This record gives sequence, C-alpha cells and structure tokens, in this order.
Amino acid sequence: METTPKYSPTRISSKRITLLIILLLSIYFLENSRITNYVGSYIFSYIITPLLWVIVAIIVYKMPHMKTMGKLKHRSLLKFWTIYFGIIYVVITLLAGLIDGLGESPYSHTLKGILMNIAFVGSALVGREFIRSYLVNSFAKKESYFIFVLISLFMTITKFSINRYLSIVSLKELVQFLAEFMIPEFSHNFFATYLVFLCGPILSIIYLGIIEGFQWLSPILPDLTWITTALIGIMCPIFFQMTMQSIYLKTTKQIKKREQNDESPVGWLFTSVISIGIIWFAVGVFPVYPSVIATGSMEPMIKPGDIILVRKIMDMDGINALREGDVIQFRRNSILISHRIIEVVDDDKEGIKFRTKGDNNSAVDSNLVEAQDVKGTIEYTIPKIGWPTLLIKSDKEIDLDDIVF
Repeated sequence: METTPKYSPTRISSKRITLLIILLLSIYFLENSRITNYVGSYIFSYIITPLLWVIVAIIVYKMPHMKTMGKLKHRSLLKFWTIYFGIIYVVITLLAGLIDGLGESPYSHTLKGILMNIAFVGSALVGREFIRSYLVNSFAKKESYFIFVLISLFMTITKFSINRYLSIVSLKELVQFLAEFMIPEFSHNFFATYLVFLCGPILSIIYLGIIEGFQWLSPILPDLTWITTALIGIMCPIFFQMTMQSIYLKTTKQIKKREQNDESPVGWLFTSVISIGIIWFAVGVFPVYPSVIATGSMEPMIKPGDIILVRKIMDMDGINALREGDVIQFRRNSILISHRIIEVVDDDKEGIKFRTKGDNNSAVDSNLVEAQDVKGTIEYTIPKIGWPTLLIKSDKEIDLDDIVF
C-alpha cells in the first residue's frame, strides 16, 4: 500500500535549516537597522552586505549537498528553458513598455557603477538562492506545493524592507502594493522554488539573474503602470512554472500526452487572467468600478439592489467638466452617495462645489459636495444583481442620517 511521503528533515539537517533561516533573517534585520548611520550606506551596501551573502553561500556550499528531483541528463534541457523564460519575461516587459512608455534607468552605468551593482545584486541573489535550494530540498523529496508556498512566502516577505510595509496606511495602498509588488514577487519566488526543486540553485540564479540583470544594467527601462506590472509579474511566472512542469514531466515520461493536454497551461492562464481581472474590477483598480445601491433616493433611474458602474474622476479637468444633470458618486463621512447635480457653485475663495439631490428625494442635500469628495460619474446601471450584497450587510454598515428623503 502506497503511503503519503513525509517531509521531515533529520535532526542534523534541522539544525542546518535553522542556522540558514537565522542567517537570512539576521541579514534582513541588519539591512533594516540603523547600522548605516555608523558605517555609512556605501560601505554597508557595497562591501559589508555582499561579504555577508558570500559567507552565507560558502556555508551552504560546504554543507552536504541535497539531492534534487531533476536527473543529470535533463539539466541541459531545463537550463535552456530557464534561459528562454527569463528572456521572454524581459521581452514582454519591453513590449509593454512600448505601450505604457519607456524611461531612463535610475542606476549608474559607468564601469564602476555596473561592477558595484553586480556585486550588490549578484551576491544577494546567489546567497538567497543557495538558502532556498537547501530549504526546499531538505523538506520536499517529492512535489509538495505546501512546502513550495511556505518557502516562497518566506523569501517574498524578506525581499521588502520593514519601512516599505510600515508605509502602507490605506486600503488602496495595500491593494496596490500587493498587486504591483508583493504578489508578482511571490509568483517569481514560487517559480524559483520549483526550479531549485528540479535542479538546485543554478536554475533560479539564471532565471532571476536575467530579470534582475535587466533591471539593474539596462540603460532604458519600461515605465509601466502598476496594473500592467501586476499582470505581467503575476501571470508570466505562473505560466512559466506550469509550462516547465509540463515539459519536465513529459521528458521524464511521468505523464501521458492526453493528460498533458487536459492540463493545458494556456487554458489555465486564460482563466486566471479573467479571474484576476474580475477581482481587480470589483476592488476599483480600473477606471470604471462597480458599486451597489442601498437606497431608493434615485428611483426610478436607480433602484435598491442595482449595481452602478462609476467612471472615476482622477483630476480637476474631470471636476471642471461636470455639469448640471450629471449623476455623481461622492463620499460623505463614511458612506458613498449617488445623486444628481442640480447646481454648480463656483466660489473664487473655496473653489468649485456641487449642490446635489436625489431624484426621488423631497429636498436637496443639506451640504454642498466639495471637489475632493467626488468619486466619479454614473455611466451604467445593472438592475437587481446587487441584492445578495445587501442581504449579507448588517444594518450598522449603512448610515443614512445625512441623506434627505
């Protein structure tokens, strides 16, 4: 009878794993400390930190080598595809840059600057990937996505500074940070984790080295919007991982051709893109976002339970374009209200404001709407499909004291 494999390292191996985790965390917290106030940022970044990572790499190299999943005869093929995926990622970001725009790299491209950046980035890359490889292959003797996720999450969290986490002060900033930085970094880390599982640190160093080398050494970089960055950064590594897995399993004859076709990475990628797009649309990432109407103040145009599609107003040009008769969504205290503009009040001292009224209300709204409170204009109404959202909301979540009926 086949039993489920256990992923428990030996006692000696556990001590080595603990040591490596402590070393990585020590460097992480050292980089986030005030040590630069004493030794200088230049010496710390370009001498001390690279030296620490080199020491870490030597320590891991001197440890007993952990067996990887990939067979020696397949490593050339795996290296080829790893290089191919790294180049494809760079090409995709460049093509996206032709649409969103290109900009000048902020990094030095003198010979000295290039060598310093290689030492700074390369040492950290090698040290981190040696640690990743030892951790993965100590725990996972067979594919274990639970182990892959845990290690990928650990490597992702330690990639960003503590100050970067502390700088997030709003839900919007959190969503943008997750989409633009955290989740793409996790996606790259997950693919890198799978690569070290197959063939040790060499594959992940190649893949991440191509990407980071392009970012640090190219004089021209894509100036992408955060939505584009998120989409490419999330979907490409996932597609690479699925494709690499399919190639490896087919090469080693562990799956039949029919099974491979049934789990097509292209189909999975398409489904994932649609799913992510729906989530981003719901949380307001795109210029148009949905909102559920809870009251009847705008009947018969908009009824309770309807979903409205709101086009965001991003700047003063959008504010100045508003006219009497436009239906806008604005924030008052902690709630969103959708009412019609009945008068545009242009005050030289206080700026432009709007007098609003619900079509079904008996009186105008008591307070003028200031420009900074306007969220957008109502473009479309989808009847009734927002009722499930209203049913799961508690009465305390909707405060209508400021709305006149």
